[in-house]
Amino acid sequence: MGLIEQWLEIKPLDTLFFRGGEPMEAGETHEAGRPIFPPAPDTIIGALRTAILGQKGIDLAVVKKLGKEQDLDLENLPFWGSPARPGFRIAGPLLKANGIVLFPAPANWFYSQPGWEPTRFVIYEARPDKKTVSVKLPFNKALWVENPPQDMERLSLGFWVNRKALENQEKFSLEVAESITDISEEKALAVPVELLLKTEQRVGIARDNRLRMVRTGHLYATHHLRLAKGVSLVVGLDKALCPSHLNEKGLFQFGGEGRLVRYHLIKDKPQLPQKNNGRWLAVSLLSFSRARSASNLAGPYASGKLLRVGGFDLNSGFHKPARTFFPVGTVFFADKDPGLCELIPF
Repeated sequence: MGLIEQWLEIKPLDTLFFRGGEPMEAGETHEAGRPIFPPAPDTIIGALRTAILGQKGIDLAVVKKLGKEQDLDLENLPFWGSPARPGFRIAGPLLKANGIVLFPAPANWFYSQPGWEPTRFVIYEARPDKKTVSVKLPFNKALWVENPPQDMERLSLGFWVNRKALENQEKFSLEVAESITDISEEKALAVPVELLLKTEQRVGIARDNRLRMVRTGHLYATHHLRLAKGVSLVVGLDKALCPSHLNEKGLFQFGGEGRLVRYHLIKDKPQLPQKNNGRWLAVSLLSFSRARSASNLAGPYASGKLLRVGGFDLNSGFHKPARTFFPVGTVFFADKDPGLCELIPF
């Protein structure tokens, strides 16, 4: 993985609101504001770059005058980058609950639940196999589960796991946390996502900025995310932003609707899995283009449904084109380090 220089812990003051840049139609409630979690790296990077501008007293008008590839301040703020190219990247966000850092469950892990042990899962791992089998896709990309049970489900659809869980492979068992206080590093755990965060439906209005009035007939139903008590976000930085660019603690706006979060620099870096079994776990949304440029697509990989995510360009004042991302939990098999901070070995 790419070197992570610093880690930030982020705690929302209230709810969070992340979307993919799709339009919201007045009166529609089905998919309008459907949250994307974890958010795309560009969302976090953009929030941090905006926080740097605020803390350094730099007006956004200064940024808007820059060329797309023109650095803001190479001497004093070398990691801010240019409007089109940030000078740093991030890993995560991971979740931290009861003081323990949690990781997205790998997409190649499946579970079966023995009826007599409702709080224990048997895990089956899909792995590359060198058997000579007739398959429709290139053989070097095939993954196999040995003797799978009929009732197995994919773990990544609703669970996060602790570091000790990621140090297992092939067939093993995980205990299932029943509350936040159950989460520890003493045993390999799967943590249901509903213990960690919940969605809340909100109704919003549209504003006529010219008249400074509410627009008639424009109501929107959105879904916000609320982290459970004792749960926070953890983000890795591949450049040491604190304190040269960013104060070691403070506030910034994060995601849609200007939601506020507190952050602080973590002095003791989170422990990552100690083993490297030729597997690389995506702990951030990973753009298809970055995965391809790092040759991740040449070998076997397991992924959920790809995501199309857009964003907003403050420099141009317009929406960014939507891009394709692999979801968190995607697993790439490779002997060589891809060198991407979005991937950790396990």
